[in-house]
Amino acid sequence: MADKPEEFALDAEIAGMLGSALQAPRLAAPLRERLRERVLERAAGIHVVRAEAGTWVTLMPGISIKRLHQDREAGSETNLWRLSAGAIIPEHDHRSDEECLVVEGSILQGGVEYRAGDYLLAPAGSHHEPLHSPHGALLLIRSQTLRSYFSAT
Repeated sequence: MADKPEEFALDAEIAGMLGSALQAPRLAAPLRERLRERVLERAAGIHVVRAEAGTWVTLMPGISIKRLHQDREAGSETNLWRLSAGAIIPEHDHRSDEECLVVEGSILQGGVEYRAGDYLLAPAGSHHEPLHSPHGALLLIRSQTLRSYFSAT
């Protein structure tokens, strides 16, 4: 057994030979690309939810949501809402601002049609009449947390 720390030190030449003998693991291209993207996302401090990631949860018949982000301090969240043809979001009140971007399809409110690319802002204290989607829609909605919404109704 060695008594002196220097006896454990590797000779620089031996360390160099060991290092050059190592081979990087071979990763399949898709795995290598996903790993690269994850490293870059974390390095940049960006939160990314891929289209195929996340879970769609049925909120009510014909309406599913996928959470993209939740800000617990602000009590808000950003979700994708998928409305099937004929789906209706019931009337409701807003305790905080609600932002909605129609990504695909269309919705009707009060006889007015909103299509892909249209942005709606329902300010805090406003009342939403029922929203109807005759042909289906995909919405990006930033609002108070759904939990607080349902506990208030």
